[in-house]
Amino acid sequence: MSVEEMGENFAGAFLEPLPQPFDKTPADYGMKYRDVEFVTRDGLTLKGWLVEEAADKMVIMTHFGYRANRFGYQLKHQPEGSKPYDKEIEFPKVAKRLVDAGYGVLMYDLRNHGESDKTELGVGTGGHGERFDVIAAVEFVASAEATAGKPIGLLSYCYGANTSFFAMEEDQLIFKNSGVRAMVALQPLSNGDYLRSLGVSDEVYEAAAESYKTRSGGYPLRANIEGAAKSTVVPTRLVQARKDPNTNLSFVAELYENIPVEKEMYWLEEPTHRFDGYNWFADNPRDMLDWFDAHMGNQTSERE
Repeated sequence: MSVEEMGENFAGAFLEPLPQPFDKTPADYGMKYRDVEFVTRDGLTLKGWLVEEAADKMVIMTHFGYRANRFGYQLKHQPEGSKPYDKEIEFPKVAKRLVDAGYGVLMYDLRNHGESDKTELGVGTGGHGERFDVIAAVEFVASAEATAGKPIGLLSYCYGANTSFFAMEEDQLIFKNSGVRAMVALQPLSNGDYLRSLGVSDEVYEAAAESYKTRSGGYPLRANIEGAAKSTVVPTRLVQARKDPNTNLSFVAELYENIPVEKEMYWLEEPTHRFDGYNWFADNPRDMLDWFDAHMGNQTSERE
């Protein structure tokens, strides 16, 4: 296989979200919900679940991309020979932790994922184009009859964390004016750094970067997430598995340093696989809940 072909294949792995259906809903986890949809500023319809909307506070969950949707990551939907993780990730379990602590939750599919609309190119852009999805989610929660005026928190995973940082770079005022009080950002990462972690040669990396830029409509493989972090306007807890083999810890440090508002770095010391971090809050909700409670007015959450 030529360098160019290898670059095309790597770029395609980042650009083309795999179809990931789901056969469970929040009701299977004992939560009340309804199906919702809302429209982005660039005209795409996003679909999701509004869970326990009568709660006094709302958290918007933004999933990681490519291998996931609002439900999570299911082994049975991963292609044979290409399963980066051997466990299930079920985001409704995290939502249940939030619901039990007094929060409502919006879970939605990013563009080109799950049941949400596809773009004309049908490709992921590492959080750049998807910034409009987070903005639309905030606008929806801030304006819907059942949730308007309630404090909002952001729980943003990986690709979703990238997207949240880019969304605040795009429009700080919507976050300031819509009651967004706090963010928990788990393991943001650029596609470029992930590819570097695989040990590819410089030639393959450059070929992948060129292919990615061409096929994404001009977006870079190595997204400048740390630059976008300078526009963060809500108190942010940055969460990262210290032993994650697929990240660049100097990038994480720079991103954290660039956040100009109240912040806290929370290191996960146990996980040795990046995807272990995505499961963390389902079994270890305390630190997530403590951050939201401290900034959203809830001091009575149950702890397990």
